[in-house]
Amino acid sequence: MALVIMISGAVVLLFGARFYSRFLARSIGEDPARTVPSIEKADGRDYIPTPTPVVFAHHFASIAGAGPILGPVIAIIYGWVPALLWVLFGGVLLGAVHDYLATYIAVREGGHSIATIAQRLLGKNAFVAITLLIIVMLGLVCATFLRLSATALTSMLPFDRLDLKEQQTIFRVVNQGGKDMVVIGGIASMSVIIITAVAPLLGWMYLKKKVAVWKCSLLAIVICGISITVGLYRPVAFPAVTKIMGVSLTGQHIWMLILSGYVLVAAGLPVWIFLQSRDFINVHILYVGMGLLLITLITAGARGAGAGLPIPAFNITEGTKAMGPFWPTMFIVIACGAISGFHSLCASGTTCKQVNSELAARRVGYYGMLLESFLSTCVIAALLVGASRIGYLHDVHPSMIGAAGKSNPVLGFAMAIGSSVKAAFSIPTYVGAVGGMILLEGFLVTTLDTAIRLTRYLIEEIWRVFFGKYDVFASPETKVAVSKREAEAEFTPTGAEGLPAAPMEQSFSTTASKPIATRGIGRAVLKLMRQYWFNSSLAVAMTLAFAFSGGARALWKIFGASNQLLAAMVLTLATMWLLKKGKSIWFAAIPAIIMLTTTITALVLMGRKFIKPAHGNLTLFTADVVIMLITIYLLVSCISETIRWIKLRGQHKS
Repeated sequence: MALVIMISGAVVLLFGARFYSRFLARSIGEDPARTVPSIEKADGRDYIPTPTPVVFAHHFASIAGAGPILGPVIAIIYGWVPALLWVLFGGVLLGAVHDYLATYIAVREGGHSIATIAQRLLGKNAFVAITLLIIVMLGLVCATFLRLSATALTSMLPFDRLDLKEQQTIFRVVNQGGKDMVVIGGIASMSVIIITAVAPLLGWMYLKKKVAVWKCSLLAIVICGISITVGLYRPVAFPAVTKIMGVSLTGQHIWMLILSGYVLVAAGLPVWIFLQSRDFINVHILYVGMGLLLITLITAGARGAGAGLPIPAFNITEGTKAMGPFWPTMFIVIACGAISGFHSLCASGTTCKQVNSELAARRVGYYGMLLESFLSTCVIAALLVGASRIGYLHDVHPSMIGAAGKSNPVLGFAMAIGSSVKAAFSIPTYVGAVGGMILLEGFLVTTLDTAIRLTRYLIEEIWRVFFGKYDVFASPETKVAVSKREAEAEFTPTGAEGLPAAPMEQSFSTTASKPIATRGIGRAVLKLMRQYWFNSSLAVAMTLAFAFSGGARALWKIFGASNQLLAAMVLTLATMWLLKKGKSIWFAAIPAIIMLTTTITALVLMGRKFIKPAHGNLTLFTADVVIMLITIYLLVSCISETIRWIKLRGQHKS
């Protein structure tokens, strides 16, 4: 069955890559010869024309995160058939379309973010609204992945489930609650540290010294191998509880703080030093890991493993009891494997500033999502091969069998991989479990890196909108525009086809004014707000607030809903953009309607749960309400602007 699942999945995804992506390219007017922002605005910091394999590596490592792995692990409780269908058809018809359009439109709009594109389409108020929505959503993304990263880096697995000999000396064993537990998270911890330390060297080689990408890839593979080997012999682990300045911190808390400190620094450095180069190294673990996973599943399937199908094909009743209504819950729990708004932030934040052609935008955007969907397909197959029903429920949905402890999908994934490796090659479970943990941690940390940097970008954009009239925030473009203002005072801007422009689609020079001079404390505060570390600190502080406010499953649900709601809004904006360009819109509009209906319903259900005394969570309830209010405002703005544009177009034609 695992073989059937993977072959069927590959056929569906290849069909999307071969035919549907080309249909989209023709429909939207892709032009491979058009100059892109990475070349036009090259600055060596953010705008850097980069070989497509390197951009793909960075983009895929950034977008994948834990979503395509842990989403299916949690949601397969509804049955493997609905999970698989949503991953495949959602990926081809919704997720990949969303990613490609987000990348392409951002490239066509000069490498600007989705928020800036919303500003051009709907005006300043809409820009502020969608930026706030994105910031809240990114805070939830960062909190979810920060918490899961810390969980993976401190993971312990039951000794009796790993096929270890009593006299083994490879792993550290601790007694927890009267049960021997094997500490395997420290291996991934050391791997992360080594890869991060040598990342600037790789960035210097392929960007500054122009060393061939294939040579850098070979070196990256060697670095990955060394980092994992060192991790086996010198794992990094903290005591169960550590007191620092009178405060008791668990190992998980310490890792959350360490990772927060790292991303605080990395978010402001040139993109090639850590973000791009570390993703480039780390993606080789992901590629090799996915390749080994594929070989494992093919071998296990050929040997008949998983024929008993411990997880039912359809399990809607039990899934509803464990998680909530099948619709919309399953469709938002499987977030990144089918469609993800976070991808649009990567596409319009860093990726659009690096792709060297519009063709590369499609190959990175559309194909990257398909690879993520295939990863989710492999995860579903691995669960069918390696997960027993009782083991799966004990790890991921313990309340269903009356077991103590919290849901731990990280553990559920690692054990499924370990059992799959054993079924395929008859080697101990711990080999696959450790490999699965390293693979998962690689996805988690790369996404955390990108998400914090994107949050910093958005906070900086908010400051520019609110305080752009002051000299501290005035850009060179503003000064030039002011000098030309009188000469252009009589200019009447127009949009596509000679129609009046959208609210923010006007020539900047007609609205620019002389910056207001500042002094004293006010000037000092404004200068502080321009510092990258200040804005990164705000992003990290919000992340920590969310991370400490809820458990993994509660965070995952609201992250999934807000994440896919953003995807729905991006598809809505893409529909408007295409409409104003005179292009076909149905391939964006239909997915937008589907996801708006699904995510708004999910947020309403979660809001009702968060407000109940038994499940109260004021922080997450507030985030839920803020997201819904912003969404309502943006939808009203989109509808009003679309009606306005259609009326003006009718008047123009008459």
